[in-house]
Amino acid sequence: MKSIGRYEIRAMLGQGGMGRVYKVVIPGIQKVAAVKSLQPGPKLVETMGMDRLREQFVREASIIANIRHPHIVEIWSLEETEDQLFYVMEYFCHNLGTLIGEAYWADAPTRVVRVEKAVQVILEVLQGLSRLHHAGIIHRDIKPFNIMFTDSGTVKIVDFGLSRKRGEAPAEKAGTLIGTGFYAAPEQIASPEKADHRADLYSTGIMLYRMITGKLPGPVFEPPGSLNPDLDASWDQLIVKATDPNPEKRFQDAKSMGEEIREVYGRYRKRKEMDCPLPDALAVSAESEKDESPLQTFLRSQAGLILAKQGKAAFGIDDLYRPKTYIRNRMEAVHNDFFMDHATGLIWQRAGSEYPVSFRQAQDYVEKINEQKAGGHDSWRLPTVNELLSLLNPPPPGEDFCFASPFSSVQKWIWSGDTRSVRASWMVNFEMGFVMSGDVMDFFYVRAVCSL
Repeated sequence: MKSIGRYEIRAMLGQGGMGRVYKVVIPGIQKVAAVKSLQPGPKLVETMGMDRLREQFVREASIIANIRHPHIVEIWSLEETEDQLFYVMEYFCHNLGTLIGEAYWADAPTRVVRVEKAVQVILEVLQGLSRLHHAGIIHRDIKPFNIMFTDSGTVKIVDFGLSRKRGEAPAEKAGTLIGTGFYAAPEQIASPEKADHRADLYSTGIMLYRMITGKLPGPVFEPPGSLNPDLDASWDQLIVKATDPNPEKRFQDAKSMGEEIREVYGRYRKRKEMDCPLPDALAVSAESEKDESPLQTFLRSQAGLILAKQGKAAFGIDDLYRPKTYIRNRMEAVHNDFFMDHATGLIWQRAGSEYPVSFRQAQDYVEKINEQKAGGHDSWRLPTVNELLSLLNPPPPGEDFCFASPFSSVQKWIWSGDTRSVRASWMVNFEMGFVMSGDVMDFFYVRAVCSL
């Protein structure tokens, strides 16, 4: 299928029991959007009937469209053609599932998220849930792939296909599994029609556990502190309460859960900041760095086509798409907005593009700064993935309170010059330190580089 209604399909983003979600282009203005189409499987149609499914689909669209909140996805329209019923909504390039590296086998290890980032995500999820619960809506499928991020990193909750209003008769038949097994609360699995808003809080607690440990809870509970040395007993107590099998012993609302997380994180942050050495102890001269690492590391500088199956070998990355080895940089400021890394012989922009741009716009940006001879150079280019990886630090555990990066923290997703296909290019996430690819119509930042 090349189109749905008047929209050109760019890619399929996901598929569930009720239908499919597509990435589409709005004709005329060439804006990227997402479309969810009602395409239920034969068994679901046989179980519930097409009329009931249509009614539920329209109801789902209505629920989202009438909730105005910064952490809830916006629906723009509900449309129907001769043989298709679908709604159009905001499109986002990123989600939490991709950020942590959750795979088809959800119980496989994932990337550990720095505590500060994990707390920011969970607090925004809880704010969105608080709004939903205030309206009497239970989401019933809170999981990483239903937590999207805007270009600025703001959380957006999506996929309300399983949601239910308080007091509403269940649309599904008794015995139907509602939610995603690893994240669904015990009472939601046992008796979906009896689960209330506290089931969403349980799922949120499981997400927090996964982010700060890189694992899902097993049959024998492992306290977060035993898996992440940065965490003390207060985190263990928080997770135990959030994920208690008995809903009466959990947090009773999203607001109280958020308040407890803020308190625990506040104490954690103070403790970590007290561990930082004095500035003099952190200072290392460029000369002493050069003495320790006198040889330059030469990196692939010619961008090219790197197929998906070639990525791990070409970039030197592990199964979670992080570098297998890290380079010890030797940065020196040159001019106000540029740094030279003596370890690689590369000159970098400190920040780069002020706003996220498409891949074509990224190329235009580089052409423009070459015309301007930014920093006295006219050989700026989009870096290769290997060059971008040279700037990364090892992943957590470890909150970098004591480390001040010379680079701007705004540019988290950065384009490389390497392509994966005609429609996709590679980029590096600097917040989590991994490689991924994206559509050339997606929006990421630029940090240009030039060689000496």
